[in-house]
Amino acid sequence: MSEYKVENTQFGIKTNHPSYGMLEFNRRRSSVKPLFGSSIEHRDIISMTVRHASLIRELNEDWIHGKKTIVEVEMSQSQFAEAITSMNIGSGVPVTIRMTENDGIIPDCEFISKRQQFANEFKQEVDDIMSNSQNLIQQVKELFAQKKPLTKKEKECILSCLNKLNQDIGSNIAYITNQFNEQMNKTVTEAKGEIESFCQNKINSIASAALVEHKDELLKLENPVDIKLD
Repeated sequence: MSEYKVENTQFGIKTNHPSYGMLEFNRRRSSVKPLFGSSIEHRDIISMTVRHASLIRELNEDWIHGKKTIVEVEMSQSQFAEAITSMNIGSGVPVTIRMTENDGIIPDCEFISKRQQFANEFKQEVDDIMSNSQNLIQQVKELFAQKKPLTKKEKECILSCLNKLNQDIGSNIAYITNQFNEQMNKTVTEAKGEIESFCQNKINSIASAALVEHKDELLKLENPVDIKLD
């Protein structure tokens, strides 16, 4: 069964098909908002909108029009750059879904401070290590309080607990530190992108205002390129 729907309209022959769509990118400046997968909040964002589309054939030309929105997402400058330069890697780049055809408008996601998140995780790790060390100290005290010599099994148990404690202090803490440094480097990169976008928008605004203000003077300038139309 054909999925095409063709009808004559006052504008021409209109054709619809489920596969017809339009893709649109826009730069937006808004109030500070969180974006999924980003460690900072953003003002300057890039939106991507996918819409259904229809095709109208009139005057020997195709006229394509966007219709109902299918999905709209937002992303940071860094996420957009990664999306268009890192293809075929993993399952994609995080984006923030703002609305879908079925769900309507979707509420903002919650902002998570990565610095605070790491601080909480580090504190939890230290608390666990301290708790384990206190338990080990108590066990050793109880064993030393016995009048009989320590058995081989008891000695092995103490050594096993000490080795685990050493691993927690060494490997686990070092791993958290490395992860923290990587995240902070990523955060700095995201912040740089936000600052660069802000500066570029300011430059564009100043340039546009200058062009409007000095329009008459600019029109008097000699055209550096001589264009002749046949």
